[in-house]
Formats: sequence, structure tokens, C-alpha cells
Amino acid sequence: MNDVPKDTIKAAHRVADKLQQHGHIEQAGALRAALGHAHAGSILLATLRQACQVVLTAIEAIDPVCATMVEELRLEVDMRLKEGHGSASAG
Repeated sequence: MNDVPKDTIKAAHRVADKLQQHGHIEQAGALRAALGHAHAGSILLATLRQACQVVLTAIEAIDPVCATMVEELRLEVDMRLKEGHGSASAG
């Protein structure tokens, strides 16, 4: 996890906390499970992105506030993944 920016990890934990506060226990667990594995950065980001998509599918119609937070996190993760692919092809 060393090559994943700490702010992205912190943001993911904040989103999981907010989901839990709103009663979305299973969805918060999905994000925490993605964060709980000691994967290399790009694998962790891909796993986190997939978890965000699952959470969005489950809550976007019933909790727009949390859905917005999850969507923002997913967009940040997408940006990090694109940065990783760009630097990998540049080297």
C-alpha cells in the first residue's frame, strides 16, 4: 500500500465511516474489506474502485449524500489508476 497516496486511503476510511453512520453496514464493510488487504497499490486501487461501484449500485437511489461521497472517492481512485498507468508506460 506504500504507493497509494495516504489521502486516498484516509478518504476511503471517512467514506466507510459515513456509510456506517447512515446505516449502510454491509457497504461500509465492503470498502473496509478492500482496504484491509495488503495488495500492491494498483491492485488495491482497482479493488477499491470495484467496491465503490458495488456500494454505489446498492445505495445511490436511497442515500444521495452517501452516494455522492462514494462517487467522489471512485473518481479519485480512477484518477490515481490513470496516473499509475501513465507512469508505468512512461518508464
